[in-house]
Amino acid sequence: MGILTKIFGGADSRLTEQADKQQARARRHKAAEQGDALAQNLLGVMYVSGQGELKDEQQAVAWFRKAAEQGYADAQFNLGLLYASGQGVPKDGQTAYFWSLLASAQGHQDAAKFRDSEEQYLSPTQRAAAQADARTWKPKK
Repeated sequence: MGILTKIFGGADSRLTEQADKQQARARRHKAAEQGDALAQNLLGVMYVSGQGELKDEQQAVAWFRKAAEQGYADAQFNLGLLYASGQGVPKDGQTAYFWSLLASAQGHQDAAKFRDSEEQYLSPTQRAAAQADARTWKPKK
């Protein structure tokens, strides 16, 4: 193996890796746009963290909401976290609690812990309203 191959050999693999990441990003966006809740949640995670996408909390909320409205528990939990912290949306404990109720009803353990911790910050009226909304909520298909 020549010295140039040793020096520049890695460049091809880095370019290939970058192209693979771009193709994966394009496939993920296409799947999300076609209604795939897993892909929508993943895009939300990437937008909120800035991994592989520009950090954009409002885009994160939009993608989490699309998946959450389909009944995807991870997205419901993530959306609740954003409402609790006011990231990308106005801070709203009742809405955070609502989404955590939905996710925890599906067995999402972190959502159940979050629901229990969030509950203490709500009035009995707010808790009752969120619980009533959660009981009648139906996923969009």
